[in-house]
Amino acid sequence: MAGGAAYLGDAVSGRQSALYLIGGALGISLYHALFGFTGAYRRLLSDGRGSGVRAQLIMLALASLIFAPLLSTGSVFGQQLSGTLAPIGVSVMVGAFIFGVGMQLGGGCASGTLFTVGGGSTHMTITLIAFIAGSLAGSAHLPWWLGQPKLEAISLYNDIGWPGGLTL
Repeated sequence: MAGGAAYLGDAVSGRQSALYLIGGALGISLYHALFGFTGAYRRLLSDGRGSGVRAQLIMLALASLIFAPLLSTGSVFGQQLSGTLAPIGVSVMVGAFIFGVGMQLGGGCASGTLFTVGGGSTHMTITLIAFIAGSLAGSAHLPWWLGQPKLEAISLYNDIGWPGGLTL
C-alpha cells in the first residue's frame, strides 16, 4: 500500500494517494471484520442472526443523512456533487437476473469474489475471470442494451426534496 500511495502521490496527486490509503485501510478493516453484504443476508436467512443486516441498514441511514444535505448544496470542499439517475428497464432486469445466476453458480457476488480472492482464495479466481468476461461482454453490447425499453428515471430529490425523500 505504501508503494502504491507513493506512486499515486508522484504520478497523480497527494489527494489520490490519500484516497488510495483510506480505501486500502477500509478494505483491510472490512476484511478482518469479515463484513460482507451477501453473507449478512445469508446469516439472517439461515441462522436468524440479523446483526449484519442491521449494520448495513445503519450504514445506509448514516450515509443518507450525510450525503442528502451535501448533495443539496451542489458542492463540498470545492468539489462538485450531483446524484446520478438512470432509468429502470429491460437491461436492468436482464442484468439483475444474470447477476443472480452468476452469484449462485460462483458462490459470491462481485464484491464477495474480490473479497475472497484478495484474501488469498485461489478457487474463486475462476469466478473472477467469469466476472471480468461478463463485464467485458456487457460493455461491448452496452449501446444495444441502453436502447431497450425502459421507464424514466425517478428522483425523489427532484419530486419532494431531500428532506421528504430522506424521511420517506
